[in-house]
Amino acid sequence: MTDDYYSPCKELDECNELIQKYFETQQYEECFQGHLRLAEKGYPLAECQVGCFYYDGIGVEKDMEKAFYWTERAALHGDRDAQCNLEDLFYMEGIIVEKNFSKAREWFIKVALQNNDYAINRCMELKIQIK
Repeated sequence: MTDDYYSPCKELDECNELIQKYFETQQYEECFQGHLRLAEKGYPLAECQVGCFYYDGIGVEKDMEKAFYWTERAALHGDRDAQCNLEDLFYMEGIIVEKNFSKAREWFIKVALQNNDYAINRCMELKIQIK
C-alpha cells in the first residue's frame, strides 16, 4: 500500500496493520471501521481509504456522496491518491458533482507537480501543460 510518499508515523503503521489484519483476510467491515477512526482524526491516508471503501461498497454500503466527501477531504489534506481519485473519478466522470474539466485539470497539474506518474501521463493524454 505504501511507498516513500507516506512519511513514517503511528497512523501509517495502523493503516498498514488494518490492511494486513483485516483487508487481506476479507474482514472488510473491521478494516473500514479502523480506517474511519483514523480518518475522523484527520489522517489523510485513512480519509482516502474511507473514500475508496464508500466508493466501492467494501465493508460498508456503497455511498457516492460519502465517497466524495472523504476523498475531497483527503485531497485537501494533501493525499496524492485522493487527489488523483478526485480528479479522475469525480470531476472527469461527473460522479456526485457536475463534470468539471477545469477543476479536474487543476488537480491533475497539482498531482503531476508531485512527480506522480499517473497524473503526468493523464496530463499528456489530455494535452494539459504542466506549469
